[in-house]
This record gives sequence, structure tokens and C-alpha cells, in this order.
Amino acid sequence: MKIRFIVNPNAGGTNSTEEVSASVSNLFRNQSGIFEVRATKSTGHAYKLSEEARDKGYDIVFACGGDGTINEVASALVKSDVSLGIIPKGSGNGLARALTLPWDVDAAISLALRGKVKRVDVGRVDDRYFFATAGFGFDALISKIYDSKAKKSGKRGILPYFPIAMKEFMTYKPQSTKIRYDDKMMRVFPFLLTIANTEQYGGNAIIAPGAKPDDGLLDVCVVEDVSPMVALKLAFNMFKGRVDQLESFKRVLANTIEIVMEGSNHYVHADGEPFTSGERVKVSVVPKGLKVLVPKAGA
Repeated sequence: MKIRFIVNPNAGGTNSTEEVSASVSNLFRNQSGIFEVRATKSTGHAYKLSEEARDKGYDIVFACGGDGTINEVASALVKSDVSLGIIPKGSGNGLARALTLPWDVDAAISLALRGKVKRVDVGRVDDRYFFATAGFGFDALISKIYDSKAKKSGKRGILPYFPIAMKEFMTYKPQSTKIRYDDKMMRVFPFLLTIANTEQYGGNAIIAPGAKPDDGLLDVCVVEDVSPMVALKLAFNMFKGRVDQLESFKRVLANTIEIVMEGSNHYVHADGEPFTSGERVKVSVVPKGLKVLVPKAGA
């Protein structure tokens, strides 16, 4: 057995590298194989370490960190025979929550010995993969601002999102957007436009109740009305898992999507990682494109 553990040393507010190393030494002390722990040094390093492990024939690659670290590690494993293990250490943990993975480090790592492999779908937005959600509306703008502030301050977590969202909500203006999905089309002025592979962004903020990460489809979720009252209801209903009860909520399922955005500043996020796109963005699904370690039923 060959396993590489890729750790964001700054995740979770503790020395994650030491914590994972201690757990690996304890859990695999009677196992034969290669069990190595590697710490990331910069953005993109997790992808390179995962790609290297894939090319060297490792059986499992674990990602220890938040959604960004997990996205990098998983992106290198799409369409491969290497299984992804997840040690959730972020503020959102969208994919980990969707797969009901354990939060405890020992329990998460022990899935290499006592778990099972589940094949899940993978979303693709332009040339980037996403595993939980991709966003094109207000959430993409907030991701961009949050990421910029976090890089300057070095502070992350879910709490900084709220003051940013409250401030930006006052001046946010939805842009006319065409959504082409399969052989259909609709025009919207979205406050939120989220393509979901799982139910939630993370942090139990559920945007696509009932979404399944292994059905071969993506959930296209739109909220248009941005009045202050609807915004409050939106936030409340998302954390209660009832966003689909809003009159302004629309959802369709598709496997091929094109987003055409008017205006400027076309912000997009993939699993919370922001980037700038052109006015046309293609989104598709890779059915069962990733192998992930999950608990066995009843474990």
C-alpha cells in the first residue's frame, strides 16, 4: 500500500503536519507500505504533490485542509485509479459534509484501512474542476473579496464572509445572464447563480437540497430577487436546508451548461476559489470521475 498525505500546515488553526504525522505513525505502525506526509508551501503545490503521487502509482492520496487544498489534490486525481482521502480542516468543507466524512483526524485517516471507495461526479468549469459548487453571481464576488483580504491578513474562516456580504449586498447589481442547458435556454438576472454537484457550499449553507454527487447531473440553482427581505429569507432558508421553498428560487438539472454573462467583471468561483472568466463559460460534468474514500454503511 502506498499513501501520500498532503497537508496544508496552516489549516485548522493547529500544526496540522505534526498532527497528521503522529496519527499516520500510530495507525500504520503494523502495516507494510509507504506512508509519507508532505506539507504544502504555496498555492498550487498541493496539485503538484498529488500529480506526482498519481504518476508514481500511489494507491491513495489524502488531502488535509480546506476546500481549496482538497480541490487541488482531487483535481490531479480525476479520471485516475487513485483514491482521494479527505481530512477536513477548513471552514466550509463542502465535499466532506456531502459525503458525511468524519472530522476526527484518526477517524478520517483510518478510512484507508476500514472505509470503502465511492465514485462521485466531477464538475468542470472552463479548464477547472470543482467537486461541490461553482458560482457566477454574488457568491463569486464575495469569494473574490474574501480571498483577497485573506491573502493580506492570513486569516481565514467562515466568520469574515458575513461582514463582506452585508457590505457588498448594498451595491450589488445582477447582470443579465443567459443559461443554456442541454437543449434549453433561460435568461435571468441572478443574485445567486450556482452550479452544484453537492447540496451545499460548505458550512451547512445548503443551496441545492437533495443534490446527489453521483447522479451524472449538475444542479443549476438561481435566485433572482435581491430585495433586503428576500436576502434575509435566503440566508435563513439556506442554513435550514429550505432554500427551494423561496418563490425566487429556480432549479434545473443538466450535464452540459453554458453561461453567457453581459457586462464586465465576470467573476467565477470553483469550490470557493475565485477567478475571472470571459463572458462565456462552459460547464460540464465528468460522471463518476473521482474515487473517494468514505465510511462503510453502518460504520
